[in-house]
Amino acid sequence: MLLRQFRQEDVDAYADMVGDPVINEFFRDGPMSREQAWRHMAMHSGLWNLMGYGRWAVQLKATGEFIGRIGLWHPPEYPEIELGWVVQQRHWGKGYATEGGRAALHAGFDTLGVSHIISLIVPGNQRSVRVAEKLGGRYEGRIPMFGEEVLVYGYEGPRP
Repeated sequence: MLLRQFRQEDVDAYADMVGDPVINEFFRDGPMSREQAWRHMAMHSGLWNLMGYGRWAVQLKATGEFIGRIGLWHPPEYPEIELGWVVQQRHWGKGYATEGGRAALHAGFDTLGVSHIISLIVPGNQRSVRVAEKLGGRYEGRIPMFGEEVLVYGYEGPRP
């Protein structure tokens, strides 16, 4: 798998992913139209210019297929830098979220120099809880976000 910047040609696959009703059970921003998906991709691309980090497009090396989004971000309403992932449903259970999550944590701890990163997970999303736990995340409680409570999983990096 390859983690890279988003490209214009990702828009159809991205729109399919963020329009999937199964994914949208736990994806707060969806379902999205193709136009909304394009704007969402542009926002994630722009994060790199604004913050120096962001979320990557996930591509399979063997086929070049776009399969998801993984990375870090820190919107103003979030308490800390968040690690998040969304992978197309047909690629669930193959370890891509875990592999990409490790790369994002490495970038956060080693490149950005932060010592704590969180994942915010909608209650009931057991697949994401399992990914967070595989990445070494520990349950830290619940916080209110966008009119609902979300689970907080924290990752500890090296201390200075």
